[in-house]
Amino acid sequence: MILHPSSRSRRLGIPGMSSGDRLTAALGRRLDDGYHGFRAIAAGGMEPIDAVVVGPGGTWTITISGERGRFSRRNTGHWYRWNRSTESWVPWDPAPITAARLAGRRLSLYLERAGLPATVSPILLTPADMSVELARGDEMGLVVESEAERLSTLMSADEVLTQAQVDRIVALLDPRQPLPRLAQATRGG
Repeated sequence: MILHPSSRSRRLGIPGMSSGDRLTAALGRRLDDGYHGFRAIAAGGMEPIDAVVVGPGGTWTITISGERGRFSRRNTGHWYRWNRSTESWVPWDPAPITAARLAGRRLSLYLERAGLPATVSPILLTPADMSVELARGDEMGLVVESEAERLSTLMSADEVLTQAQVDRIVALLDPRQPLPRLAQATRGG
């Protein structure tokens, strides 16, 4: 995986930096140079995203966040946290899940405005001791994973982007990259 420099100053730091280093090492070992990784990307003036990966398998936003504990979505979309002291479920604000979904949506809209494939898969990389439970058949619109090593398998499962599409997305996210030239128009066509 080719790592691109951050669009934010490194002096500011990223919450969960040890998780980010773990992510970079895990993906870097398993993904080839057809994949590009970005840290703290703030393309187009949008709120910074912890990490973005672009490759033949697609485009992903990775939010490094979460809380320790068990969480569940029940009762038509309401979120709860398991309270060990009372041994009951209590209401919970799913801020990390919402942040991860919004990161994917922001990047999707940015790519769509640029006329590029706008399908973005959001991922929430959580601490090892966070579990998220859903009812059977229920989806939340993102992948929740605590092991960064498993993400490379997900990212390389299918090829959905051509090399030209990957190059254009990378050029959009990293303005220091030269923009790939488009094919020249031919006479009468």
